[in-house]
Amino acid sequence: MRSMSGYVSSLHPDKFDQITQNGQRWPVTVAELDSMRRHLASASQQRTTTKWKNSEGERFEGNVFGFQGSDDVEEGVSLRDSLKIYVYDVEEYPELQTLARGASFCRENQWGFEVSLHEWFLSCPCRTDDPLEADFFFVPHYTACHLNVETFTEAQSDELFKSLVQRLTHYRRSRGRDHVFVWGGGFGADGPFRSWRAHVEDAIFLMTETELWNPYRDISTPSFSQWKDILIPGRISVGEVVQLSKVTPKPASRQFLADFVGWNRPLHNAQGGLNSSSPRELLLEMANEPDLHIRQDVPYREATEGALSSRFCFVPRGKSAWSSRFFRVLFSDCVPVLLNDFYEPPYGEIFDSSGFTVRWPMQQVGPELLQALRMVSIESLEKMLEKAHRHRCWYVWVPAFMDHDNVDVQKQKLAKPCPRWRSENAFIGVMRLLRRRRRASHLPALGKAFHIPDEAGEPLQLEPAVR
Repeated sequence: MRSMSGYVSSLHPDKFDQITQNGQRWPVTVAELDSMRRHLASASQQRTTTKWKNSEGERFEGNVFGFQGSDDVEEGVSLRDSLKIYVYDVEEYPELQTLARGASFCRENQWGFEVSLHEWFLSCPCRTDDPLEADFFFVPHYTACHLNVETFTEAQSDELFKSLVQRLTHYRRSRGRDHVFVWGGGFGADGPFRSWRAHVEDAIFLMTETELWNPYRDISTPSFSQWKDILIPGRISVGEVVQLSKVTPKPASRQFLADFVGWNRPLHNAQGGLNSSSPRELLLEMANEPDLHIRQDVPYREATEGALSSRFCFVPRGKSAWSSRFFRVLFSDCVPVLLNDFYEPPYGEIFDSSGFTVRWPMQQVGPELLQALRMVSIESLEKMLEKAHRHRCWYVWVPAFMDHDNVDVQKQKLAKPCPRWRSENAFIGVMRLLRRRRRASHLPALGKAFHIPDEAGEPLQLEPAVR
């Protein structure tokens, strides 16, 4: 399965089915591969026969991600008892068969956690098939992937979601308040589901983005809500984590003060638009500073070496606030300098990231910033990196057994930069924060929760027309 998944990952699902003539030239289709992945994940919830090694090299059994029901989500709370989540079956909804297609392909990019979270919840000891005991209902889809490779348009995606929400069996119970959607792109929910405010306003969103998507000039309110949604990290591969952290020079031996590689991106209209200087524009204006590594278009290798050769790495706002660059530079031992005024790193409810980051007003990038960075001592930098090492592995999405980069986990390569990867990773972060959003009541949000008792004395929700 791992080899097959690796092969398929290089081809768009439509292209794969075209080349194989829908299974006639090769004995499998994308839909069948997707079904196989889902079955393996789901079956491993109970039959934990996949062999793994712990940090001492001892073998143990776990699900496809290497976890057991007895593993802790937090102290005294096991994965099995942490919460109950119901996962909608892709096979039962025609819309999901389009929205959640091509798992092997979509898992390989920075939005790959859309696939990983789907398979995580399928394999999780916390999954339930009984909707009555479910705390949450997970709606799988891979739309950040598909919109970025233009599998379908935003308008088509919006229509699919509108149709889907009307059909979701358990949605009406709480008007979506206990339903979980993942929005993996910088466009948040507005790209895949432009009309979401009319349909899933109260649902819980797992998102990488807290701010606005620059191309959407007419939208001035982010789709992320501090009170109900969860900010999650983007995906960088375990292979990249291992490679970046192999040889990381000490701060004192690094050639450059700071690094940035990227293009200029004008700000969103709500932040000044073309009338204001973007942080990227201001950084590029300093490209001639001798102790800075600032480039606009260079090969990936030079970009990586720039981070490994610098004490600080600028993480400016681009088309939106979030960037996989933030997570990548942490494993390069390069202290992130956040130039995103309203962006916050994920999992701020679990740990404080201010001890290993610098935050500076994004429209005040200039000599004062450089002076401040030059004054930071090597000792201070080393302390910041120690804090980063304690927390950065919360941003790692552990690959499933059927994925090719799982080999690095099996060979204990991930254990070097992340010795506690089984208890501190992106999945456990999601589980902890979902637990805090669990509610005793499954009624809709306040202002929409109107009900009378039924014959059994249970709350019967009033339909909008009755109100």
